[in-house]
Amino acid sequence: MKKKLITTLLLLLVCLSGYSQISWNAKAGVNISNTINSGDVDFKPGYQFGVGMDYYFNDHWGIQPSLMLISKGYKIKGDYPPFINKSEQLKSYDITDNKVYVELPLLLTYRFNVSGKYKLIFSGGGYVGYGIAGKTKNTATLLNGSIRKEKMDSFSEGVEKFDTGLAAGATLEYKEKYSIGISSDFGLQSTQSTFKNRTYGLTFGYRF
Repeated sequence: MKKKLITTLLLLLVCLSGYSQISWNAKAGVNISNTINSGDVDFKPGYQFGVGMDYYFNDHWGIQPSLMLISKGYKIKGDYPPFINKSEQLKSYDITDNKVYVELPLLLTYRFNVSGKYKLIFSGGGYVGYGIAGKTKNTATLLNGSIRKEKMDSFSEGVEKFDTGLAAGATLEYKEKYSIGISSDFGLQSTQSTFKNRTYGLTFGYRF
C-alpha cells in the first residue's frame, strides 16, 4: 500500500509535465523539527531542498507536487537519562536525533496579486515520506565527570521509515521568478511508539 501511494504520486508528476500551464521551480532552505507525543523535546535545526512544479487551472487555483530531501528529528537533554543504568553512575544526557527523508508533498494552491510584481500564494495538502538515513547521538555525563558518546542508526529496529501527514504554507513571489516561503509539516504516522514528526521551514525558491 505504501509503495503504491508513492508510485501514484511519482506518476502524477510525470503526467502533469505534458501540460503547457506547468512551470518548474527549485527551492532550498532551513527548518526546525521535533516530535509530538514524546514528552518535553526541543527543536533541532535542519535543512530542506528539492524541486517542484506548479500547475494552475486558472489565474488563482492550482496544484503543486514536489520532490524534497528534508531533515527531521529532535533534541532532548536532562539530568536523568532514559537509558539509565545505576551501575554506570550516569549524571545527565544530551540526545540529538537526525533523520533524513525523501518527501513528496502534494499541495492545493491559491494565488493572488499583491501588486504588479508580487504575488501571495497559500497552500495546503499532504505529504508522504520515506527515511533514507539517520544517526542518533547520545552524549552521557557520568558522576565522575567523564563523557561517554554513542552513535546509533536512527532507523533501528522498531522505528518506522514511512511517514505521512499534513502540510501547509505561504509564499511571497517576486516577478514570478523569485520566492520566499514558510512551510509546516504535521505527521499523522507514528514513526516510533506514538512519536510523530513536526517541522517548520523557511525556503527560498527560483522558478524556471
